Amino acid sequence: MAEDDEIVLNFNDSLLRKSDVNLLGGPCWINDNLIAFCFEYFEREQFNHSADRLALLSPSIAQFIKLAAAEDLTVALEPLNLPTKEYVFVPINDNASTNKAGGSHWSLMVFVRSKEEFRYYDSGSSNENKAVARNLMDRLQPYLQASKRGSKFIVMDCPHQNNGYDCGMYVICVAEHLCREFCECYNVQLMDVITETSVQQKRQQLLKLIFDLADQEQPVS
Repeated sequence: MAEDDEIVLNFNDSLLRKSDVNLLGGPCWINDNLIAFCFEYFEREQFNHSADRLALLSPSIAQFIKLAAAEDLTVALEPLNLPTKEYVFVPINDNASTNKAGGSHWSLMVFVRSKEEFRYYDSGSSNENKAVARNLMDRLQPYLQASKRGSKFIVMDCPHQNNGYDCGMYVICVAEHLCREFCECYNVQLMDVITETSVQQKRQQLLKLIFDLADQEQPVS
C-alpha cells in the first residue's frame, strides 16, 4: 500500500482510501470497497426505513459464500438474519481467488422472497456471470430458507454498458433503483432511469457523498 494512500472515509464497516475514491473519477473499474460502501450506505442510511426488509451483502460476503467450505457458511450467515429479509442483494464477481480481490466483471443477483425468484441483472452483453450467480443461488438457498424446488432463476432486462469498466457502477445504480422500487413504491422502469449519462452522474454524486460524510467525521475545533 502506498504511504500516501490515506483514509478518506471510515463509515461503519466500510473503509475508503484515496486509491478507492480516485476510481470514481473514471474511466476506472469500481472495486469491492466502493460497492461495499454503497451497499452499506443504502441499507444503513438511504433506505434505513426498510432495513428490516433488506439485506445488501458486501462483495466480501458474496465471495465467501461462493468459495467457503459449506460447514463455515452457517457461522458467517446466521448473524445476517437472511430468512427474515424480503429482498437480498448479492453482488456477483467472477473472481475465483480465495485470498484477494479481483475479477473482471460485476453483476447483481436479487432474491425476492414473495416470488421465490433469484433475479439476475447484468450490464454486459453476454450474461457472463450467470453460471457464478447460479452457483451462489444454490449455496444461499438453505440460509434464506428458500424452496430449492420452487425457487426460480430469472435473467432480467438490464441497461447495457457501452464500455469495459462501468459494470460496478451499473450494479450500484441498479441496486439503488430496485431499493426504491421495492421499498418506496417507485414505479419508473429500470430501463428508463439508468442510462450511460446517469451512470456517469452517479460517479460524481458518490464523490460528493463520500466527501460530505468525511467532512461530518471531522471534529469541531
